[in-house]
Amino acid sequence: MAILDSVKLRIGLADTMQDNLLNDLIDDATARVLTYINQDGIVNRTVPDAVTWVIKDIVVKMYNRIGDEGKTASGEGNVSNSWEAIDLSKYSDALDVYRESSQSRRPGMRFV
Repeated sequence: MAILDSVKLRIGLADTMQDNLLNDLIDDATARVLTYINQDGIVNRTVPDAVTWVIKDIVVKMYNRIGDEGKTASGEGNVSNSWEAIDLSKYSDALDVYRESSQSRRPGMRFV
């Protein structure tokens, strides 16, 4: 199942009215994951299939925050809301596998 279709299923959307927004959020989440796994100096242009669930999870969180960006806490009566930061270290157990050191993945010279 494509990431867009999976995200729409998770948030309960059946039409295409939010597709542009969701695709933008998917692009942003993908960029965040690629930035995280590329911190070893090796440039990956695609997210490994094994961690697309991370992108889906991030996109659902981002979508659910629309209109409440930046909220840290609020309350009304007995109901309170707070948003956790989207911190990729939360997903480090899955993502760090793809952050191998550039020396172990690519032979060649290293300049210091």
